[in-house]
Amino acid sequence: MTTELEDVLIVDDDEDICEILAEYVKAMGVFRNVVSATDGSIAVEKLRNQQFSLILLDLNLPRKNGLEVLEYISGEKDHTLNSVIMISGEFDEGTIKKAVEIGGRCFLAKPFSKDLVVDKIRKHVVEKLAEKKAS
Repeated sequence: MTTELEDVLIVDDDEDICEILAEYVKAMGVFRNVVSATDGSIAVEKLRNQQFSLILLDLNLPRKNGLEVLEYISGEKDHTLNSVIMISGEFDEGTIKKAVEIGGRCFLAKPFSKDLVVDKIRKHVVEKLAEKKAS
């Protein structure tokens, strides 16, 4: 699968999770660069300075939680919420409802398998390629 998709931002306070997700993303061979952030404030700073084709965003983060980062993304005209996959070990109904209200559409529960992560990302890639062809 070849594509012009650019960079991926992985946001999780667990560096091991960041590394695992980065390995999965790199193994797919469809993104140019993988960037990580270990808290919500760092993620927002990276989002201010760089455009990302995909964001894997944990909900439970220090400094700014995942919902606060999602709110930032929803307020930026250059970022699209359909580029965000929300990740958490604790998806309660209230949190999902709040994420959906902000614009979250895709959720991935921890613990996750490589196949599930790759499948979610692959669906994202197909959608992005369709958008690029349509424009």
